[in-house]
Amino acid sequence: MIRRPPRSTLDRSSAASDVYKRQVEEYCLDYCETTQEMQRVKDEMMMFESRKLVPVLQYIKYLVDTMRTNKIVWGVGRGSSLASFVLFLLGINKVNPLLHNLDIHEFLR
Repeated sequence: MIRRPPRSTLDRSSAASDVYKRQVEEYCLDYCETTQEMQRVKDEMMMFESRKLVPVLQYIKYLVDTMRTNKIVWGVGRGSSLASFVLFLLGINKVNPLLHNLDIHEFLR
């Protein structure tokens, strides 16, 4: 069972903290417990990087953290984005795609 990042580590009190200062991949790998999870993060990050989407991940993470800080509710995830394990680890989606055997290729076509 994957452990979600503790909410306390997602504090937005400093613009230079956590995921904004570190690479997204490193942040996600810190929460992986199995080699399967680590490989999935690496595979997805290669796909995000090849499409130059890492800055988008950083912005979405900032947006979701800001919404959380301000107690603004958002959904559990939407459409094919639920297939991304990276989005799950970043706290953007609330559905673990590995538990439901969702293929990342459904998201980043």
